[in-house]
Amino acid sequence: MPTRNLVYEALILRARESPGGSRILTLMSAEAGLVDVFVFGGPKSRLRSLASPYAAGRAFVYLDPVKDFLKLSDFEVRSSFPAIREDLGRLWAAGLVAELLVKTSGGGGDFPLVLDLALQCLGVLDSLDPASHEPALLLFLWRFVELLGIGPDPSACSSCGAELRPRPAGPEEVASYSFSIEGFLCPRCSSRSERILALNKGTLRWLSRALELGFAEAARLPLLPDTLQTLKSLIFGLARNAAESPLHSLEPGLVPPAPPP
Repeated sequence: MPTRNLVYEALILRARESPGGSRILTLMSAEAGLVDVFVFGGPKSRLRSLASPYAAGRAFVYLDPVKDFLKLSDFEVRSSFPAIREDLGRLWAAGLVAELLVKTSGGGGDFPLVLDLALQCLGVLDSLDPASHEPALLLFLWRFVELLGIGPDPSACSSCGAELRPRPAGPEEVASYSFSIEGFLCPRCSSRSERILALNKGTLRWLSRALELGFAEAARLPLLPDTLQTLKSLIFGLARNAAESPLHSLEPGLVPPAPPP
């Protein structure tokens, strides 16, 4: 007989109402990936107030062997990230993190690493200045596609193998990204490819450094406006590829305007 009482280290990604009026939570758990659980009780119940989107902690879940569904019995909150709910940009960024995790089934297997990455991102969103939400989100997305094993290598041309690491001297435009072959290209190979995104040295430098530093340190890497815009065009495209479907959070009109410099 399966264990009826389960415990998950989890992040609440979303909450929705069932046809019967109960709340259903989607958890990103270290143990089982995505888990849907029912939450019973009225709108003012203690458990409903604790178990809200983007809260993280220990979820105590009961498996009903007769009705074959999971019920949240208790939730021990360790991090609630209150500042995320106070700013539209940070809330949108957290929503995109949650949407991507749902659409990729929690990253497909490395659940503890995915959960840790998401918690690091939310922690930075919660602690840094609101204007920093875009670098933190881009960092999460870039590391997430790397974790999935589909992140393109920014250090070498995917066509000829030439080194692409930025150098202090040399032309500003050193490489491009090809959406046709889904890889980075040197200037010579770029001239023979279609659907390319021109990159500058700042873009390549950020892509490499973002994988080498700790998350909080990498989120503070300086970004010029043109580099930030290029990274958004590149990494949002990679996120859509990872989801294998459109991402609602990236639809026109839903992306909040960039904060003033």
